Amino acid sequence: MGKILRRLFMVAMLPLAFFAQTASFAADLQAEGRIQLSQGDNAEASKKFAEAAKVNPFDPSAINNQAVAVAAQGDYEKALALLERAVRLGPGRADIVVNLQEMRRWVARNAPQIKVSEKSNPVMNVYPDSDIPPEPPPLWKK
Repeated sequence: MGKILRRLFMVAMLPLAFFAQTASFAADLQAEGRIQLSQGDNAEASKKFAEAAKVNPFDPSAINNQAVAVAAQGDYEKALALLERAVRLGPGRADIVVNLQEMRRWVARNAPQIKVSEKSNPVMNVYPDSDIPPEPPPLWKK
């Protein structure tokens, strides 16, 4: 019984070891990207941050950093889209929210051709009788 439990524990720990290794790899990519960015190599920095975001597509920091590098290359529309995604992934990250606000202000002033999407509020009272949609047509019912 002890061998079985030990083997199950080892199998259960494999994903954790993989995740730790993957997180470390993504952190290394971000560190390399920050070095490239500090040296003025914005294109290479953007590639490193994009690789880090591929390793962990839910990391708002990697996406924020990629947006900074992309903006430094002059692609403000893509930078804005990346920042909006980063804020959706990490709404509590004040630094990313500030970056998005600053980018929106800059784009509104200097690049009015780029459409700035504002946060939309839910639409209330869309249905006449209540906020519950009407019954579906008969063909949808089983």
